Amino acid sequence: MNAKTFLATSAFLGLMSGAAAAQSIECGTDYTVRPGDTLSNISVAAYGDRSNFQLIYNANSATIGRNPSIIEVGDRFFIPCVDAPVVPSSANAENIRTEETVELVEPVEDRVITFVTGTDWAPFQNQDQEQGGMITEVVNVAMSKVRAPEGYKIDFINDYSAHLQPLLSDLHYDISFAWFRPNCDKIELLGEGSKFRCNNLDWSEPLYEQVIGFYTRADAAKPLTHTDMFGSTVCRPAGYATFMMEEHGLVPPVITLERPTSPMDCFEGLVDGTYDMVVQAVDVADDAISKIEGARDVVYRNDVLDTVATMNAVVSKNNPNKEVYMALLNEGINELKDSGEWFEIVRRHLAEHRANQ
Repeated sequence: MNAKTFLATSAFLGLMSGAAAAQSIECGTDYTVRPGDTLSNISVAAYGDRSNFQLIYNANSATIGRNPSIIEVGDRFFIPCVDAPVVPSSANAENIRTEETVELVEPVEDRVITFVTGTDWAPFQNQDQEQGGMITEVVNVAMSKVRAPEGYKIDFINDYSAHLQPLLSDLHYDISFAWFRPNCDKIELLGEGSKFRCNNLDWSEPLYEQVIGFYTRADAAKPLTHTDMFGSTVCRPAGYATFMMEEHGLVPPVITLERPTSPMDCFEGLVDGTYDMVVQAVDVADDAISKIEGARDVVYRNDVLDTVATMNAVVSKNNPNKEVYMALLNEGINELKDSGEWFEIVRRHLAEHRANQ
């Protein structure tokens, strides 16, 4: 059995008494992965619970990669402190505008690069939040690294349905953020919305990577693979993308898909036995579970099924300047990540969001 197989099996068995869980880990230091470790038990050893799993992933995503359920023995992870002082923003908020209506203008040569985003998705994008939210600030600071501030603008236009068509497709705007990137290598399994994104958009480097968990009841059989959930009733809130389910075949009629209003509705249904599984981002799930009495004793996250959904900026394949614009944005994103400024932006926004919650 190789290291990856062992670790995946450990996660399936719920091996919370592994190496990390058996010792205390001091934040602000590096930790070397040992046999039996999962990100969950590292979080328990560092913080006393699993709820900061995403924070550890954020700090070490380049090392961990796209599958957070499998970590390599010998890898060194930086364990950030939850209460470490935050770094003030360096973003220029003057580049961010709120547009109440969509005024379509004809594209012209040599104009500034125009970004369009929307609100009410805290802590990622929210026009009432500092710097317009985490992702808005990442884009803003990334572009400031590679282009004069007067060379780009970020507009909040709060009709998300108009962003890809017509705003990007007809070149009224150049780039939109943030959009989840489906697995286009499995396009034949994807729904129509995901297929449209694969066929019509080019993607930036990831702006943020969100860990998606697959939750069942603690007293139910633990699935080893996504196919073990075929025939189940699965809850994913209305309005949330389903591509991370589509690529694994977790779609009707193979499953019964329920789409209530909120993540809280899904987890309440899991607790009372209405649903067999909930698919939800780990940070969102932790918030919902914490508000339901007794839920932490009932709900179990199947670490072995964890996946990562990347949030990206997108440009229409029709845009004649797409290579230049994406190269500039990607250069800025990579500079932010290499310098550590990306993580500081992310940590500050997540800390403020937790405090507000």
